[in-house]
Amino acid sequence: MSQFPHDEFVKEYLPELYQDYGQVIPSADVTSERRQIDVLFIPTKPVPTTPETLGLLGKLAQTTCLLEVYRNAVTHEEIKDCISKLISLQQNQNKEAKREKKKIDDSQLPFLWIITPTISQAILKEFGAIEKENWEDGIYFLASGLSTGIVAIHQLPVTRDTLWLRILGKGNKQIKAIEELKALPSDYPNREMVLELVYGLFSKLTANKLDKQETIKEDETLIMSLRQLYRDKIAEVERQGIQQGVQQGIQQGLQLGIQKEINMLIRLLKRKIGDVSPELEIRVRNIPIEKLEDFGEALLDFNSIQDLTDWLEEVISNQ
Repeated sequence: MSQFPHDEFVKEYLPELYQDYGQVIPSADVTSERRQIDVLFIPTKPVPTTPETLGLLGKLAQTTCLLEVYRNAVTHEEIKDCISKLISLQQNQNKEAKREKKKIDDSQLPFLWIITPTISQAILKEFGAIEKENWEDGIYFLASGLSTGIVAIHQLPVTRDTLWLRILGKGNKQIKAIEELKALPSDYPNREMVLELVYGLFSKLTANKLDKQETIKEDETLIMSLRQLYRDKIAEVERQGIQQGVQQGIQQGLQLGIQKEINMLIRLLKRKIGDVSPELEIRVRNIPIEKLEDFGEALLDFNSIQDLTDWLEEVISNQ
């Protein structure tokens, strides 16, 4: 199990939101020394910026950009490291353009976005970072020649425009953003996909805790909040199944609801322990209806295929 679940979340989350609008490369190499950036995005069509689509996250991605996301407040050294990666990538593009005898404008070169929960005023002053008109509070720009912007997530206004960025925040800011996401209408764009990624983050954080890896206090709080979110999801799926049963015939509706619940549980299971053989997946799909809620709780503690098979054997022996 990875020791860096938040990093993995970022590299799943941003590509999912951007993939319909261009090429997304997580963990992109920028130099021969294999230095990597979190996400490189190359738009191939207009990226939407309305509150109902990507909002401010879309506004950041109007041109090719590097996105470096920090779980903790970014430091002086980390900003310089990000800028050096940007310069390396820009130099590589300029060299390639020269080889192909093409001219490349500065506006076509990648822009760097450093996304951090907070940032000190001292660091902003040191880098000459300033706010600009027509940009939200919490967005800062370095000198134009550096092609770099900084997003201080916890300074962003609490609106739907900023929701997709605030989900990358920390502590109570992140928890409240996830609660806002859950409260959105079920058909709201990207809601279900992001919630599924959040459930995956919960599974990884829980697994790290069970592996007795170091868990910081903020992650403990996040785990507690996401555990309730996860339970609410299972209950919601069960309620939907019952409601559909009333409308479409009790048996048909229950089967539909149960199938949706099983599909969700299998996706979470694979995020938790990796690929599951077709034979094991069939066994999971055949779990008795009355045991599904028990299975949803139990998979939080699974760390291996063996844990799954042991639980299935126990269910069979108790029938």
